[in-house]
Amino acid sequence: MKFFLLCFVLIGTALATPETSLYERLATVLAKNLQPETRIVGGTPAAKSQVTPYLVSLSASSLAYAHVCAGAIIGKEWVLTAAHCLSELQKSAVSVIGLPIYAGLQDRSNVENAQVRNIDFAFAHKQFNVSDVSSPDIALLHVAQGFDFSASVNSAILPYAQESYANQTALTYGWGLTSAGAEQFVQELQVANSTILSVEQCSEVLPEDAPLGANKICAATSACFGDGGSPLVYETSGGSELVGITSWSYLPCGTEGRPAVYTEVSRFVKWIAEVQWAYYVLN
Repeated sequence: MKFFLLCFVLIGTALATPETSLYERLATVLAKNLQPETRIVGGTPAAKSQVTPYLVSLSASSLAYAHVCAGAIIGKEWVLTAAHCLSELQKSAVSVIGLPIYAGLQDRSNVENAQVRNIDFAFAHKQFNVSDVSSPDIALLHVAQGFDFSASVNSAILPYAQESYANQTALTYGWGLTSAGAEQFVQELQVANSTILSVEQCSEVLPEDAPLGANKICAATSACFGDGGSPLVYETSGGSELVGITSWSYLPCGTEGRPAVYTEVSRFVKWIAEVQWAYYVLN
């Protein structure tokens, strides 16, 4: 079934310019056939005044906008997302290179004013294993043309290495499904307040066999399909600090007592710098 769906997407891309709604339905179906499951439930629509300039949407097609995952801008040319998002994009587009990233969005029904940039380099953590949700679920994307920073498009602040945000209240955003029975990703950006749990605190509330890695944290909220790569941020007077990247959660979406699991960004600050340095040396 997965093979048939993948072929159908590729054939549709080659023969016709698809409607966005068709692409997003296909992307939703493809996402539901992938593990780990990634999702945000129980949030509310973000207020128009609630600016999230660092938030981006990753599209599965360069022909028509088709949201699959989210990410966070961390520099004029760089986006941080989940490694499993690259796997999802490759399921529908074969190659991540050349796919568009949409910045400056809040309502996805109108992308005319979005800054659209194309991926020219993608690097997932070498220890990431799509079949092991405890592995480092993090990836860096470089865009061919840098973002034009403005009030609606800007970067999040990276934390200090090993910085802990346990017990702080953070915000998480996403355009994923809002319930287990939903069929399409939401158009209007959703937001939820979340208490950040350390990996030790997370272990106490999740089942004993939960596949938690040392590089993960939790937040007392729930995500859903389409929320993979979405940022978990801690707001300060100096800006939005990037605490986590949405990694996985339990099915069905919104299961009570099952917090969403995030990749803890502070554990990968050195890795991010090393990948960026290597890119510039080679390019």
